[in-house]
Amino acid sequence: MTYAPRILALDLASRTGWACGLPADDRPRSGSVRFARDGASMAAVFSGCRRWLNDFLAADADIKLIVFEAPMTPQHMAGRTSADIIRVLIGLCAVVEEATYGCGYDVREARVADVRAHFIGSNRIKRKEAKELTVTACYRLGWAPCDDNAADALALWHYQASLLEPRLAVQSSPLFRRRIA
Repeated sequence: MTYAPRILALDLASRTGWACGLPADDRPRSGSVRFARDGASMAAVFSGCRRWLNDFLAADADIKLIVFEAPMTPQHMAGRTSADIIRVLIGLCAVVEEATYGCGYDVREARVADVRAHFIGSNRIKRKEAKELTVTACYRLGWAPCDDNAADALALWHYQASLLEPRLAVQSSPLFRRRIA
């Protein structure tokens, strides 16, 4: 029997994108959430993440696999972010792992470069253009993300779903892309 669990994909950041569904779903659910108000302390952001995640998992007991985007190393983000932002990104990953530890979830992480190569065909595109291409690819698949954070989570969800169900990979292949009218 094929392992095809309900997947929760998280693009962790100050505004976190999320996507949830089975690999066989045509339209996974998605959205984005802010864990705390702008300017809130790291503790408030981490606490908000934990509360939101606990509530989400309690409301959808069928989730078995949680995947989040691995934070880039400080060397890869040099000049484009601050130490505080790097701490928040790494801290959010730690909160997800801690909150799900010992609860029976399969928790994984995926590199941004791998997700982009899978979903938009390249990992060598600047961030702004990559976000635009990700949103466009979501619409091509019939999904309507509420923002680019949700689009990133949908791309991550599709990447993970494709690892479990390789036939899905063809959906994002340049060979089979349809133009959007």
